Amino acid sequence: MFIGLVGILMLVVSAYLTRRARVLAAGRPIDVEAMQADVGTALDRDDPATAVRIYRQHTGAGLLQASKAVDQIARNRR
Repeated sequence: MFIGLVGILMLVVSAYLTRRARVLAAGRPIDVEAMQADVGTALDRDDPATAVRIYRQHTGAGLLQASKAVDQIARNRR
C-alpha cells in the first residue's frame, strides 16, 4: 500500500512540474526557426512522436494542439 501511495504522489508531482514548465515556457518568446528546424529534423527521421514532443517543448502547447500543428507542418513540407 505504501508503494502505491508513493507512486501516486510521484505522478501528482510530475503533473504539477510539467504544468509549471508549460506555464513558464508560454511566457518566453518562441524561436520559430529553431523550432521548425528541430521538428523538421524529427519528421525527416520519420519520428512524429519526437516531433510532437519537440514542438511541445518549444511552445508549451498541449498534446492535441501540438499533434495538429506537427501534422500541418508535415503536410506543408511535402
